[in-house]
Parts: sequence; structure tokens; C-alpha cells
Amino acid sequence: MAKKDMASMLDSFESDTTKEHDDAVAVATGQADSSRATALVSMTKAEKERLTSKAKAHGLSLSAFFRLAADEYMANHNW
Repeated sequence: MAKKDMASMLDSFESDTTKEHDDAVAVATGQADSSRATALVSMTKAEKERLTSKAKAHGLSLSAFFRLAADEYMANHNW
């Protein structure tokens, strides 16, 4: 088998395995719909630095921090 064919086969296997893993994690964590959408949030550079720093201090990405904050806000303000 040529190196190119082997690399292609391994790339395909890795991609399939990664998707299977991501799907299993989504089911295990109760997030079976693992599709993602993107939302743009406008802020100053200083605000982004401050929020990113706070998120990282808690082991979160900025996106995860925003999702958590929004969920908590809605739960605590009866939205």
C-alpha cells in the first residue's frame, strides 16, 4: 500500500474515531445534540481580556463561560 493511501486511510479512521468519541461524550453528558452554532459578541479588548482571564481561572473557555453565565442568569431571574 502506498504511503499516500495509508495516510488517507489513517486520516479517515482518526476522523471517524474522533466523531464517535465526541458523540459518546455528548450522550454521556446529556448533550446528545452536539452540533454547534456561532454567535458574535461585541466588547472592548479590555472587557475580553478581563472575561477571558476570569474564565481561564475557572478552567473554562470564554464560550463556556458565556454559556454558563447566561444559563445561570436566566435561572436566577426567571427568564
